[in-house]
Amino acid sequence: MARLFSSPSRRALVVPIDHSVTIGPLGRADHADETAAMLAESGADALIVHKGRARTIDPRRFTGLGLIVHLSAGTSLAQDATGKVLVGSVDECLGLGADAVSVHVNVSSDTEPAQLADLGRVARECERLGIPLLAMMYARGATTSPVSTSAQTLAHLAAIATDLGADIVKLDYAGTTEAMDQVVDSCPLPILVAGGPSAASDDAAIELGCRVAQSRVAGLSFGRQIFDADEPSQVAGALAAHLHDHDPRALQLA
Repeated sequence: MARLFSSPSRRALVVPIDHSVTIGPLGRADHADETAAMLAESGADALIVHKGRARTIDPRRFTGLGLIVHLSAGTSLAQDATGKVLVGSVDECLGLGADAVSVHVNVSSDTEPAQLADLGRVARECERLGIPLLAMMYARGATTSPVSTSAQTLAHLAAIATDLGADIVKLDYAGTTEAMDQVVDSCPLPILVAGGPSAASDDAAIELGCRVAQSRVAGLSFGRQIFDADEPSQVAGALAAHLHDHDPRALQLA
């Protein structure tokens, strides 16, 4: 955990580039070694990749950049695009030098029971091997609606992650600082907020990140907002600087 939240603010910019399994080639971000070098230079705290992509990255990139290896996979080409299966093990990730592993769960999907079982299984292995687990929790399925990003639903997702043994949870944004802080107050785990679809501009991506960071979350997990930007290094640098220089939690304790 200390490797991921190493800045004095105890907040992290985590950049996922695991989307290629789901949606196909990502363009520049598929050159993972170059992306890792850029993120390390920009001040990002960690990168999320699948195991095969991790092997293409020079290990020296992770001197100051954390490595999170993603264990879940599913594609947009599947009949059920919300389905996720495990495609790796915690042991494999440790062999790659991972600082943490991540698992994706779509609550309310048709395969929710299997995905929850996978989360519990990975949590047990992480506890045994002493490596943190990031749970990416979403309400996505046939029965979901805009309520899937309500504070009540997000708090429920965070509770699932907590109860099943995760160490960090990634959630959608609740829409306002007040609503997001309600979720933070309900959860003992550090919360990272997902960036969602690509922003209309680099400035819009930075503005979104700064707005989310006004809440007491532990950081951002922004992928498309960064790797789809015109100037990814500038967006990553601006978001990292804002997170590391501003901590509403410290203000609350002062």
